[in-house]
Amino acid sequence: MADDTAKFTLRFRSERTHRLLGLVADHRGVSKNRLAEEMLERELEAAALLVANDLDDTLRRLAEYRNEDRLEDDIAAFAEGEAFAEDPLRARMVEPAREGERADPFGVLEAFAD
Repeated sequence: MADDTAKFTLRFRSERTHRLLGLVADHRGVSKNRLAEEMLERELEAAALLVANDLDDTLRRLAEYRNEDRLEDDIAAFAEGEAFAEDPLRARMVEPAREGERADPFGVLEAFAD
């Protein structure tokens, strides 16, 4: 008869955690595997609730968002941001190299040289 139990190898980064697992398992009279599975189950249930709450919050926010209600305001805000903010990627001329200075101070020509 084949064993249909799911298997998972657990590697402990902390020797202390592994020792504590053994200590608590011995105290409770259960195997380390059983104790680890029970503890993981509780932690995963709690973590799953947090994930579910995050997803519910995201769905609620998406349901509240109405594109048509904000479209004009969003377009105006975007246009204002583009028109009045300093462009961080604005190109500018580089001064030509003076005598004795490197002609390509940032190494751009070297980067694209054959």
